[in-house]
Amino acid sequence: MNLRDFEYFDALGKVLSFTQVATQFNVSQPTISYAIKRLEKYYACDLVQKDPSHRFVIFTREGEILKSHITNILDEFMITERAIEHAKQKKIHIGFPPLIRARIFSKLLSEADTANLISHFNLVSARSKDLLNHLLSGQLDFSLMGSMAPLSHPNLTLKLLYKREFYIFVSKDNPLSEKTEVSFAETLAYPFILLERGLAHTTAFETLNNRYNKKANVLLHFADVHTIGQLVKSNVGITLMTDFLPFEDMEGLVKIPLVAEDKVLFYVQYAYLKNAILDDKLQRLISMLDRLSKEDELL
Repeated sequence: MNLRDFEYFDALGKVLSFTQVATQFNVSQPTISYAIKRLEKYYACDLVQKDPSHRFVIFTREGEILKSHITNILDEFMITERAIEHAKQKKIHIGFPPLIRARIFSKLLSEADTANLISHFNLVSARSKDLLNHLLSGQLDFSLMGSMAPLSHPNLTLKLLYKREFYIFVSKDNPLSEKTEVSFAETLAYPFILLERGLAHTTAFETLNNRYNKKANVLLHFADVHTIGQLVKSNVGITLMTDFLPFEDMEGLVKIPLVAEDKVLFYVQYAYLKNAILDDKLQRLISMLDRLSKEDELL
């Protein structure tokens, strides 16, 4: 029995045809048959019904049990293989959403020897949803992620670092700037300038906008927080943003809390697989992140 036997069995469970599996893997049909026989010998039971009159493969109860676990078996093989390969390369793969990375690094790099520590990591930039998938598949060893609700997963150890409100940012020349708090309904009179689609910030905006029948006018999307800040400062529009992503220059900008019924939150967490063996350098990074979170008192 070998890993390929499991892959053949997994494919057979999906297409229910020895011929189609053989074609898919570019091997002979007997190759598939022998693989199934090896699995049956290993488990000491029949996995498929031995009836040539059946047009498609029919699994025995034992076969159905193996089929229900086969994806997890193959995933675990792949995750283990990637973890060992990362260890051999002595490279730790860490996921950082770009905007979160900018904030975290601005804090971390003020500490001595941090740059040397980070040089040992392969930093992967992507959206949080993609980073989560990469982490679960073993492509990443560790990742930070942003979301509108705390993430949870049975295979992950997760730690909440930051929890921040979303605010409306306007120019000091905007009529809303005089308000101590604002409802989303009041913002609908002004065009919005937002971060690019697919981020937690745009999800937060869409959540609020849906409550108000999608009446908001979105003027522009940008990937760059600084550009949004400059346009809002010029009173071209307003924006919805958490102050976890600070504008470089707040002069001329006003931050207004949303009223209680419209408040939405932004969560920043780090995560790694529960069965991961953490490298010393990664443990140092985790300790630094935990300390930053406590110092900022953002929870």
